[in-house]
Amino acid sequence: MPSSERKTRAAIRRAAVEGVAAYLADEDAEVHNITEAAVRENALMAALNLTALAAAAVTALAEATGSTPFDALRSIDQGAELRSRPMHHD
Repeated sequence: MPSSERKTRAAIRRAAVEGVAAYLADEDAEVHNITEAAVRENALMAALNLTALAAAAVTALAEATGSTPFDALRSIDQGAELRSRPMHHD
């Protein structure tokens, strides 16, 4: 793999990490800017790096909780679903 291609891949990988960090810090404008730049550079590579980053996070969660990666992913999905439901007050 040529050096320039390695540098491009590394830059897009860093952008994925920076984008997630900005998201966690609730910096919406920064998330948009980082993501937009990465997608312009190489959309497929940006998507693959975000997928790999998410998989690493799910694996770490599974290890920390003593569950399988699939159970950890399911718990994240269920948590997001619960958070998106409107609260009913009687």
